[in-house]
Amino acid sequence: MIFIDRSVPRGVACALKAVRDDVAWLEDLYPHDAKDLQWLPDAGREGWLVISRDKKIRSRPGERRAILENHVGCFIIGAKRNLTKWEYLKLLAAMLDEMQRLFHETERPFIYMVHSTQGLRRVA
Repeated sequence: MIFIDRSVPRGVACALKAVRDDVAWLEDLYPHDAKDLQWLPDAGREGWLVISRDKKIRSRPGERRAILENHVGCFIIGAKRNLTKWEYLKLLAAMLDEMQRLFHETERPFIYMVHSTQGLRRVA
């Protein structure tokens, strides 16, 4: 399953859900106020490909530890400015096949940054 964090607009997740059966937005499965530490263990246990825009998830000690300890495969959209829903959708449509390939071929845990100009870059 492709799990899209709340940091990505709901409309973008809905557009992807309209054309794919394997997409869930955070609030499809969790309450609105669910914290990253609530769903990250599930993402690792269930083998979800995680897409987020929350760049701080990689540097906050608790969230980073949850990614590492739960073997999460996480892709973080790294835009310097807020994107429009259309820009998010175009970026994900262009990168999703490569994200899935990396998700299946890369040992977890991992974090990749997703950039429209630089492509996918693994974070150490």
